[in-house]
Amino acid sequence: MTITYCQQPDLEATWSAVALLRSVDDDQDGTISTAEEAIVTRIIERAANKMNASLEMRYQLSDLANNSWARDCNTALAVYFLSTRRGNPAPDEIQEQYDGFLADLAEIRLGRLKVPQAPESFDAIPSVINFDTNLKASRRKVEPVAETSSPR
Repeated sequence: MTITYCQQPDLEATWSAVALLRSVDDDQDGTISTAEEAIVTRIIERAANKMNASLEMRYQLSDLANNSWARDCNTALAVYFLSTRRGNPAPDEIQEQYDGFLADLAEIRLGRLKVPQAPESFDAIPSVINFDTNLKASRRKVEPVAETSSPR
């Protein structure tokens, strides 16, 4: 199951309920049906998957569940996907937000930026284990040397 960070009301607050309806109202009845709600849910998941591919290298995704930056990023990506769903280009402000969050995700993946208000879940510093060889031992001929190895 995909961890997501926003919901439909977040999309409506960023874009508008009318624009959201226009993007998914495939039967053109003026309401969002259950099938069309599923489209919104799937697009939110798709946007979260794009985020998670960059975030999961340095963060436990469940730690970001209530993070406001993650919510805003998920919302911006989902709104972009909805706005381009019918093959139209995204409005300029939506395109700018999308590009900005993609750039941030790339910087996070490379370790040059951190998610605001979120401590990293995984240590990004490489560790080193030095080994010593004892050929006289019948077992464990190679053993780690704690004095010259990185702490784990």
